[in-house]
Amino acid sequence: MFRPPTVLCVTLLLLVAPAAPVAAQSSDTATLTVTVRDADGDPVGDADLDATWSDGSTTATTAANGKAFVDVPADAEVEIAVTHPRYVRNSPYVVESASEREVEIVVYRRSSVRLEVNDDDGSVADASVRIERGGLTYETGTTGPDGVFESDDLQAGTYTIVVRKPGYYVRRKSIDIEGSITNRVALRRGSAPVTVRVADPYFDPPRSVSGATVSLGDVATDRTNRTGNVTVTAPVNTEYTLRVTRDGYRTVEREVTVDETAETVTVDLTRTRSITLEAVNERVVAGERTVLRATNAYGDGAAVAAVFLDGERVGTTDGNGEVTVRIADPGTHTLYVSKDGVRSNEVQVEAIGDGGTATPSVTETAGTDPTATGTPATTTGTSPGFGAFPALFAILALLAVACGRR
Repeated sequence: MFRPPTVLCVTLLLLVAPAAPVAAQSSDTATLTVTVRDADGDPVGDADLDATWSDGSTTATTAANGKAFVDVPADAEVEIAVTHPRYVRNSPYVVESASEREVEIVVYRRSSVRLEVNDDDGSVADASVRIERGGLTYETGTTGPDGVFESDDLQAGTYTIVVRKPGYYVRRKSIDIEGSITNRVALRRGSAPVTVRVADPYFDPPRSVSGATVSLGDVATDRTNRTGNVTVTAPVNTEYTLRVTRDGYRTVEREVTVDETAETVTVDLTRTRSITLEAVNERVVAGERTVLRATNAYGDGAAVAAVFLDGERVGTTDGNGEVTVRIADPGTHTLYVSKDGVRSNEVQVEAIGDGGTATPSVTETAGTDPTATGTPATTTGTSPGFGAFPALFAILALLAVACGRR
């Protein structure tokens, strides 16, 4: 049997070898060497580490030298939280891009604070409390019925305590929290002036509205003076409903917060929307036209208002609020206008029929029949008056007697 020389076999193996895949060591995981120390730099053993990233997590525990090895995805952003019976860290340690490297995490003595909030009358319940440091808020809450607030675990250090409640000045206090401590916070009541300016923006410039009633919640009510201003006083750091009313004007309501300094609030108050309609001629001959004028709440022409005659739209007012409407049929007709959902009053116009629908007045003349149509009144045989011939004969007789006496 033919057997290939050994040199030939080796040569073939060398030629084929580069085409085969070569197993490489995985580079998808990075090992973080984490060291946990206290504020004095001493290692902290038995600290539990919780490492989390976008799609996974792992845990580890530090040895007596404070070290632990944590395998995480390479280049991942990893947050490491530390838990220990005697130490605490307010926020997790963040590794922005994980790689093979050492990480040192500092923890602090586990601490807490008990706040007792009071005023001149005793404890203050329902006061809001905020514990902050370096512009970050670490805890919030409210005082109980006894005026006490107790924080959760905090890392030892200096914090700012902010306590507030409606009707009181805000209290800010810097305290060192080391271990479990108790601190008292005193609040003080206060009030601040609020000036309300009421003006009607319909005019240019806006015109002051005097006699308007201004109410700030249920703590203050007053009327604006001739300049449209009024000043009221209310407890500080409190939100109120500001309400402004006046006859003929639309009521305005808004939420206003009274701070610890004087402030001014401007309120726009406009007249209640209305349209007044007048007819220049309330009596016309049927077939003629009447002129209508519509005015708004300020007495200016209500332009582009729809005009209705007996419920049927017949036109639109012009830029001056005027319109001419033809009244075709005899009788009493009703007209009104409407604009943007506001309807005017109704006016009645009487149309007189052509040809005597109306009864003309008649002047009576002595010796005439007031119901006559132009024919002279005549006497009958039974009338006491004289006829034409007897009258002429009487006149001639009188002339003869006069001539005989001469």
